[in-house]
Amino acid sequence: MKKLGLGIIGLIIVGAIYYFTVGSTKLTAELKTQVTARLSSLQKEGFSIQNREVKENQEHFNLSFDDPQKITHFLNQHGVQITLEDAKRFKGLILGVDVHYLPDAYTSVSFDAYPTALPAVIMPSATNADEKQVLAQVEKILEKKSLLMHVAINKLGTGFKGDMRDIDEILKGKKDIQLTMESLTFSGDIKDDAIYSVKQNLKTFSAKVPDVMFIAFKDLTSDYKVTGKTSYDYHAQYSVANMTIDIAPDLSIVAKNMTMSSTSFVKDALVSGTMTSKVERVDVKDKDQAYALNTLVFDINAGNLDINAFEKLQQADVNDKKLMNDLMQQFFAKGVYFEIPAFSVDSIENDGKKLKGFTLNAKVNLDKSFDIMALDTNPMSVLTSMDANLNLSFSQDLLDILSQQPQAMMTLMIFQPKDVNGTKVYELKLQDGKLTVNGMSM
Repeated sequence: MKKLGLGIIGLIIVGAIYYFTVGSTKLTAELKTQVTARLSSLQKEGFSIQNREVKENQEHFNLSFDDPQKITHFLNQHGVQITLEDAKRFKGLILGVDVHYLPDAYTSVSFDAYPTALPAVIMPSATNADEKQVLAQVEKILEKKSLLMHVAINKLGTGFKGDMRDIDEILKGKKDIQLTMESLTFSGDIKDDAIYSVKQNLKTFSAKVPDVMFIAFKDLTSDYKVTGKTSYDYHAQYSVANMTIDIAPDLSIVAKNMTMSSTSFVKDALVSGTMTSKVERVDVKDKDQAYALNTLVFDINAGNLDINAFEKLQQADVNDKKLMNDLMQQFFAKGVYFEIPAFSVDSIENDGKKLKGFTLNAKVNLDKSFDIMALDTNPMSVLTSMDANLNLSFSQDLLDILSQQPQAMMTLMIFQPKDVNGTKVYELKLQDGKLTVNGMSM
């Protein structure tokens, strides 16, 4: 049975709910009028409103995801980035929404949203008894409103806060699936009827299939802030105290104290961005060995990406090859660049030894003359439209270990690294269609 990511479901729920930013000190009747207007507007954006029941200080309705193309456009406009292919997976999803007017001193209007029907793509995929058993259990989870998100808009219409109900469920089947989530909360600011900032905190999340896999996250935080007029103008920070991934029977990965910061901005309809990340320690075990990476850093920059082409790509039919090629050509038309300013590991622990790590930096510039259509007949033509360089340095101890790996032995025999003050160095350069390694032409 096909599975839907909770992260994407969360984004769609938030994207839909956040549209109702009608907070004010207005009377309940006036609030109802605004909500009615917003619901009417949503029905033009690919959603439909069903079974609406209005009472004195509350109401209920179902929000159905009907038109993936319109929904993709709507969510992208409101800062929730999703592709058309992803949106198609949610066709038929229905959210129950309970609305409460002026429920407390803080709130003008609040919303409880929860799935009541699964997307259509899931229903026919449950073909055998085991899948049907799991599907029946999922439907019971929906009946209990286990996946409920609460959002409250303040009376000034300048902020919101909310949380998601804790999850502790086991889906019985051929292989049991255990899902837990504890203490997901969020809050943010609203400016000009749009989201300006969002902070989120999640204490724990785990997914387990006994004897198959286990994934867990602890103490996740995020802080997102709009910095300009488009959804591509933003600054965001993320952190995870601990991440564990176990894949039976032989692979285990534990990462501690992960942080990431990203910034994006738009100028002349072109978007550029930076991302920096750091992990204090990563422990890896497989069937053959165990090793640890200390202070892993990975930074990346990209720029001159065409926004209009990017947005059209997210809504385009991937089977329309001509349209996809045209949009990709437009996407790269302004001279795109990609850069890795830093990719490094301070030290590596392996077999009781602590070795110095490595550093790498690289940059690729794609010229405006790049012709994506030429790739079909001559894939190597891209080399004449590209300038690139890569620098890699590492210790002799690390070289000794790499030289024992069959995958690396041949490369190291053909391309000998330079020695710079005891450090092994590779310098790769691509210019005018010619590649050199440490100054030697290929």
